[in-house]
Amino acid sequence: MAVIGARVDEEIKEAFDALARARSVTTSRLAGALIKDFIRDENGGHAQTTASAGLPAQAYAAAHAGAKTEMVHVRLEPYYYNELGRLAAQRRWYRSAYLANLLYVHVDRRPVLCHDEVNAVRQVARQLADIGRNINQIARKANIDSGSLDLSAVDFELIRMLLDIEATAVKQLVLANLRTWGATNVQ
Repeated sequence: MAVIGARVDEEIKEAFDALARARSVTTSRLAGALIKDFIRDENGGHAQTTASAGLPAQAYAAAHAGAKTEMVHVRLEPYYYNELGRLAAQRRWYRSAYLANLLYVHVDRRPVLCHDEVNAVRQVARQLADIGRNINQIARKANIDSGSLDLSAVDFELIRMLLDIEATAVKQLVLANLRTWGATNVQ
């Protein structure tokens, strides 16, 4: 990605920094959005408003809901910086996203799931939905043909066991997620 620099007076820089903070973005991202808008205008296109240009949905929503985020600068020794990169790469995140999510887990004691973990939860949800559909089909058949349907062939204990297995899998996933973040005193 290319970099563009500009020299400005200190007061202009402070005002620009304040505008970026108000929109919950970095000054670099705001400057990039302004440049994109300028190029679109010059090329006769419709300019995108800088309030929504290239901003993550949560940052845009937070800025417009009155919530403001703050930026924290952290200095790390090279070993810890590399480890942070390694841990973030495991979840396919940026270092800053990893650090922010680490704080959220420790403060809120709720899991923050990466892409792979979300996919695992989706898979379990699909399996539970399949089981639910099968139970609904059995119940519908029982309601329609209650006299001719022999429910003794249906092993409801097996169905209950399968549901318990899936529920336990979700609980273990969430607990494992919290343990990986170091939030070990979670039940």
